[in-house]
Amino acid sequence: MRLPFLVFLFAMVAAPTTSAQDAVYVIRHAEKELSGDDPAITEEGKARASAWAEMLAHVGLDVVFTSDAKRTQQTGAIIAEELGLPLNSVNRADTAGLIDALSFDHEEDAVLVVGHAETIPGILENLGIFENTDIGQTDFANLFILLQLGVDEPRLIHMRMP
Repeated sequence: MRLPFLVFLFAMVAAPTTSAQDAVYVIRHAEKELSGDDPAITEEGKARASAWAEMLAHVGLDVVFTSDAKRTQQTGAIIAEELGLPLNSVNRADTAGLIDALSFDHEEDAVLVVGHAETIPGILENLGIFENTDIGQTDFANLFILLQLGVDEPRLIHMRMP
């Protein structure tokens, strides 16, 4: 029962945006393995990524962006494949490049960005959200929805996956 309500809420919130950018949805990659330089997502992470796809299926996403890390690419690939969306990757240290891609190449799209606990606060800030955002290393359930981008005070909706 929660899922249809959340999907309905997303659709209603995203519909009245007045700026050029339709909406930007930001999540952290799903649960990852605890070892290795570039860890993959776990079976639990694969299930979470699939749940994200189900949760976001009706919000009208146009494209998925990930960093160049395996865990974001795997999370994003599951979502993109389940929703039939293109998948783009940018260097995790290149927040400016991501913002440029959103602003110039996808300015009228609804975009999902799959980031990291360390990169999401900077992404939000570069999109005009200056609230303190702290994501714990074991927290994979945050969904940030940014609306009315390009105005002085864009709207931020912060939700958690049930």
